[in-house]
Amino acid sequence: MTYTHLTPDELVMIEAYAKAHQPVAKTAQMLKRSIQTIYNVYDYFKDGHTALEYYRNYNKNKAKCGRHTIVLPAEQVSYIQKKLFKGGLQM
Repeated sequence: MTYTHLTPDELVMIEAYAKAHQPVAKTAQMLKRSIQTIYNVYDYFKDGHTALEYYRNYNKNKAKCGRHTIVLPAEQVSYIQKKLFKGGLQM
């Protein structure tokens, strides 16, 4: 089963349920999400944060994921270029 991230609409609904003091299990059941996922968001809201802050924080952390650009030293770049030119390929 694949994981789907919480949407902004879901976060707003979770925030409303948290402010209404609805139990985590009931919210999880209504949204068809894991209890742990909902609990984590409830816990974030207990610290005085909002759904918008949660979503912005998520996007900031998501930007750090994935492969990063590899930067080669100049001598390695020139070595690779020499080998490519020698073989008939050009960059």
